[in-house]
Amino acid sequence: MPEVTELKVKESEQGIRSSDNQVTVVVSKSITVVGIGPGGKEYLTFAAMAAIEKASVLIGGQRNLELFNNLCKETFVIKNNLQEMLDFIKEKDRCNLAVTVLATGDPGLFGILDFLRRHFPPESLLVIPGISSIQLACSRLALTWHDAVLTSTHGRDCRHFIDSVKTHNKVISLTNPRSSLSELARLLIAEGVEKRTVYLCQNLSYPDEIIIKYRLEELAVLEVTQYSNNVMVILNDA
Repeated sequence: MPEVTELKVKESEQGIRSSDNQVTVVVSKSITVVGIGPGGKEYLTFAAMAAIEKASVLIGGQRNLELFNNLCKETFVIKNNLQEMLDFIKEKDRCNLAVTVLATGDPGLFGILDFLRRHFPPESLLVIPGISSIQLACSRLALTWHDAVLTSTHGRDCRHFIDSVKTHNKVISLTNPRSSLSELARLLIAEGVEKRTVYLCQNLSYPDEIIIKYRLEELAVLEVTQYSNNVMVILNDA
């Protein structure tokens, strides 16, 4: 039997264990990344709320931070300032303050986790999953999503979105609020896509939530109201 050595951490710290049959190490997590769900507080998990309450500093978009104004935490607002955010996190970490980054939906689904992993070792990140707007859209439609292709047009070229719809029967996309949903429909039609049903699921979990069903051809000739929270569900009717 190989000797096993365990490095204990404080109760307030979080860790993971890895073993090479020689030693077990508990690694401290210095940054917590919390999925806060699609927006409504009723979709916030107990684990997420516990981590947020425990944090010294909260980092997130303005709308996300406003959900927790009552906690009176130090905050950093994410805008077009990701380098500043990195510097802020490192500064607070040097001061041994508990830093928590708030992510809409789930951090690992087209979220900020990908960016954070490029700048911090995964061993330093404690990730708490959240309910994504894609999950909520599918639940509203009583639709399974294990067989869907998931895409996003946030800060991305539309080519992957178009190719996915052309080659798959079920595509669910997080769409950029600055992109015209009708223009996306026109791009699909120009690429020869037809016989599709489209569900626009907008502002899910908010009081002004709305879900509208379109034929792809109908959507292409309309200019629908654009919301900041959009999920596009596209089904092949062929």
